[in-house]
Amino acid sequence: MKLATTVIAAATAFLATHAVMAQQAPAAAPPPQQETCLQNNRIWQWNAVNDRLLIVTDRTYHRFIVRLAGGCIGLSIYPLVALQFYTWTNLGCLGRGDQVIYRSPDLGRLNCFINDVQPYSDALLAQAKDDSAKKD
Repeated sequence: MKLATTVIAAATAFLATHAVMAQQAPAAAPPPQQETCLQNNRIWQWNAVNDRLLIVTDRTYHRFIVRLAGGCIGLSIYPLVALQFYTWTNLGCLGRGDQVIYRSPDLGRLNCFINDVQPYSDALLAQAKDDSAKKD
């Protein structure tokens, strides 16, 4: 009888402790930011801001800012040139080191490399323009 009373008292204390802890639990942490993913096979259109900066839209109309390392010579001059994006896989996300290949009417086949891909925002575009202007 004494053992049964001890077990019931311990169970009651355990449940009461956990009930208090559940009420005092901190608010849930905000969900982690999703990784930016512009898939090579989902690119719909592009616009060259300058030779170091592209605005790319995918098939779901999400816009991305793609920064190019070193600049693509004449890319902003020829808006109708076809771009090819090369990644490790067609389903992979574009990222640093992937290639952009195009054919310039004056210079022939050229390529350059992606430095960064970020979701589009007006503030980020203004900052990217300033950064690329400083490099020129």
